[in-house]
Amino acid sequence: MRACVLLLSVLAVGCAEKPKKKLTTAEVEFFGSWNAGALKFASATFVAQSEPCAPVPEKPTRFGEFKLGAPGPIFAEFFIPQGSKGHACVYAFDESGKVVAVGNSTQNPMTFEGAGEVIFTKLDYALQPL
Repeated sequence: MRACVLLLSVLAVGCAEKPKKKLTTAEVEFFGSWNAGALKFASATFVAQSEPCAPVPEKPTRFGEFKLGAPGPIFAEFFIPQGSKGHACVYAFDESGKVVAVGNSTQNPMTFEGAGEVIFTKLDYALQPL
């Protein structure tokens, strides 16, 4: 009988639920589109950063950036520290790398927090020349 009680005690301890690990990053997905109109530019980038999109920050704290192709759909995914607040922006550059236009989301500022995928949709950017 003692052996059975001891065995059940060991099994019960082994089955105890482990404490859940606190999430340190959020898997954040961005879906939308961008339009440059008649604006001439050499390249464009979608970014998630701490600072507002405009005025263009000199040394932004970037959570992630993704080089864009031709105007159209946007999809980007970044792992961002849980609970961070930030902005999603599109920047267009000239041949020298100078920002010549910015696109700002009406959903800015955003909070990047949640378990699983944190998804922002309907992000539409119409670039405005600087």
